[in-house]
Amino acid sequence: SVRMLKLKSIAKRKVLATDLGKVIGRPVDILVDPSGHQISLVVMVEGEVPELSVVIPAAAIGKFDLDALTIQSMKDVHLVVHDKSLLSRLEAGRELRKRPVFTKDGQRLGRIDGVEVDAAGTVTAYRVRKLRLGLLRPRQVLTPNDMGALSGEFSVTSTPVDPKE
Repeated sequence: SVRMLKLKSIAKRKVLATDLGKVIGRPVDILVDPSGHQISLVVMVEGEVPELSVVIPAAAIGKFDLDALTIQSMKDVHLVVHDKSLLSRLEAGRELRKRPVFTKDGQRLGRIDGVEVDAAGTVTAYRVRKLRLGLLRPRQVLTPNDMGALSGEFSVTSTPVDPKE
């Protein structure tokens, strides 16, 4: 059976650099590319400004279902200021979190508050939840197909809302 992984659980793993034979730390964040529904960056150090963050592109990691995240070399670790494409991926991934989700007819479902991926880092589910009167409502689970494109300030889902809400 295919094991689905929560981004939060992946973020607790150690990162190993195989060329050094050393643990280089644990991620502070794992970001998803909204356009591709795929893990895009593993953030090792969050900078005071995004440009000062230290990241590892997901392609350098390979598999996400192992006990540790491995990279071949410290050359896979980048300071964002040196690469404009990394900056845009960092910003897109950060904006995805807490993004409001609406139905096509304008009903607000809540915000993205969890993501599940498979071993390759492909998103299998977005969890959306709404706060109401200080209480957390049950999460709705939406697939990437339900979400469609995740560009812009909010996301629109094709899935009808659970009438119990």
